[in-house]
Amino acid sequence: MTEIKVFESSEFESLKDVWTSLQQGSEMTVFQQYIWYYGLNEQYAKKCFKGSEKAEYYVVYKDGEPKLIAPIHVKKHGFEYKGIGIEKGIYMVGQWSFTDYLNFIYKDFDSECAEAVIDELKKKYKGLPIHFNFVKEENLFNKFLAENYGDKKISETICVQTLPHDSFEEFHKTMTKYSRQNIRKAFNRENKTGMEIHIEELNTVSQQDADEFFSIYLGRSQKKNTINLKKDGLKDTVYKVYNKKYNDNLKEGLHKFNYITYNMVNNKDSYMIGIFHGTQKIGFIYGIMENENMWRNIIVCFDEEFSYYTPGRTAYFRYFRDILYADGKGTTVVTDMSRGTERHKYELGGTEHYLHNYKI
Repeated sequence: MTEIKVFESSEFESLKDVWTSLQQGSEMTVFQQYIWYYGLNEQYAKKCFKGSEKAEYYVVYKDGEPKLIAPIHVKKHGFEYKGIGIEKGIYMVGQWSFTDYLNFIYKDFDSECAEAVIDELKKKYKGLPIHFNFVKEENLFNKFLAENYGDKKISETICVQTLPHDSFEEFHKTMTKYSRQNIRKAFNRENKTGMEIHIEELNTVSQQDADEFFSIYLGRSQKKNTINLKKDGLKDTVYKVYNKKYNDNLKEGLHKFNYITYNMVNNKDSYMIGIFHGTQKIGFIYGIMENENMWRNIIVCFDEEFSYYTPGRTAYFRYFRDILYADGKGTTVVTDMSRGTERHKYELGGTEHYLHNYKI
């Protein structure tokens, strides 16, 4: 027999003990950890959701024991037409964030508990479609959705990761010829102009450093999402409008609470590679170590002023050459570059895996 209790965003911290016990499940990633959702809840659920949007956390008990948590984002108003805009509906908290993989929180997946959540959402929010997006292909939650709602699957999302090799030489062979040429060109540009670009592996990050690094991302994103209807057309302009709103929330969070910088500073498993020109911060690669064999890479960016030197691409190469495959030796670490099909991921020998998206 199942029972559901619903917690509002203001009650999130009361879930800590239950959440941390369930997040030990083998199908949980860094994006299902309490500390990650704590940051999301603090910034978005408390500060950015307006009257028609809210976060709710559905805890399912079976025979008196907590078995599953469903982090739910309710969006009562919205508009979408032919891929333009965002429709009203039920989503999982984290849909519009750096949360690459969405899932319920559970130690052992229980289909009865998952069905109880869906039934409750259907009853409570009649007429609103339920979206389960970015569900990992190999998860039992995806198997449950495929078996029970397979006709509701609407698309797949591609992710890219680089698998481990026995030596740097083997890894280097997986890089495309085009990529190896571009890396050589970038290093030549640095040498000819006397640039002192290098990377540093940062085991700890202060709040000031986190804010300074993340400001580079915000600056680049602001330029990238400059609104120009005549140049971009309606669809791309609407996309930029939503991106601008999202990034404005992140920027505002630097002065209040930003879930990315919070994790940079407070998450013991955070892994930061700083990109420097001399002592000047010009970019970074940020991710979280899920275990000793998995790095979930979340953000890579650099200051546009230095784009001539492609410091993001060379930083990745330096990471593989000088850190992951130091001294040419092998590694057991998977570098997961997650959602998106950006060219540099394939140039680094990346292979695809898939997420599934459902609309019930």
